[in-house]
Amino acid sequence: MAGFPSTKKGNKLGDKALSPKPGIPLLKEQIQPLIKKLNGNLSRIADSIGTTRGCVRRFIEKHDDLKEELETSRERVLDELEDAVWQDAIENRDPAMRCFLLKTRGKHRGYDQDDNKTMAKDIATAAFDFILSKSDKPKT
Repeated sequence: MAGFPSTKKGNKLGDKALSPKPGIPLLKEQIQPLIKKLNGNLSRIADSIGTTRGCVRRFIEKHDDLKEELETSRERVLDELEDAVWQDAIENRDPAMRCFLLKTRGKHRGYDQDDNKTMAKDIATAAFDFILSKSDKPKT
């Protein structure tokens, strides 16, 4: 993917964090652009500045504007993924993906029915009807 460090030897995710540089102060001005550039991936942000993921996470938690930037960045990634999935479902005519999208994004139109829940409801209704029909008939 563009913008991400390669995964060649010595440049794996977390390699830089294995030997963080002690005492490096974290700055909002340094982290904020990295959040956007690296799509809110805390490990990649930490690697790019030579610290640990935990340090970055704790620093962000202390700053509301950085927390908001992190959430916004991650939501944008989800939006892009949703767009790609929609396009794949439409162009490739993938029935499973179409069903998934209808159940998740079309709930308000009634597409959220779970077959197992529906089947369980049908079985329970049939059992209840059977019991009622047996109790209505006199024994002979």
